[in-house]
Amino acid sequence: MFAGNETTTNLIGNGMLALLQHPDQLQMLQGNAELIGPAVEELLRFDNPVQKTARMAIDDIEIGGKVIKAGDLVMLCYGSANRDPEQFEHPNRLDITRTDNRHLAFAQGIHYCLGSALARIEVQIAINTLVKRMPDIKLAGGVPERGPATHIWGLKALPVSF
Repeated sequence: MFAGNETTTNLIGNGMLALLQHPDQLQMLQGNAELIGPAVEELLRFDNPVQKTARMAIDDIEIGGKVIKAGDLVMLCYGSANRDPEQFEHPNRLDITRTDNRHLAFAQGIHYCLGSALARIEVQIAINTLVKRMPDIKLAGGVPERGPATHIWGLKALPVSF
């Protein structure tokens, strides 16, 4: 139930928060609506609403000198992988013009998100509309409060003024 709703909603909130906390990136997007595609990819990488998931190993495999046996539960941390300095130059910097952005926000392989194309379009429309219709949008007081879940990462509220 949450796969097509809660994750996209949280990506819009997380994405707007990231843009509001990085006004140079927000201004760049406001000045060039064609950046919305790469901006959404960067927002997916930077503050993905799905932070982790678990999988069961189907075969024995050795990774980094450790053996994972068939049947072992493995925790995959997308948030950490999407900030890997071996994969991303300046991984902790929001850069909506990032070109080599092979993030794992929608997973990979047989577990790749079936709704990824729809989510991308919905977020592009929502964020482009917000930044266009509210050119003076900014954070309004306090620290935005996160929801309680650890595997689905989102905001309870995002107080703004415009």
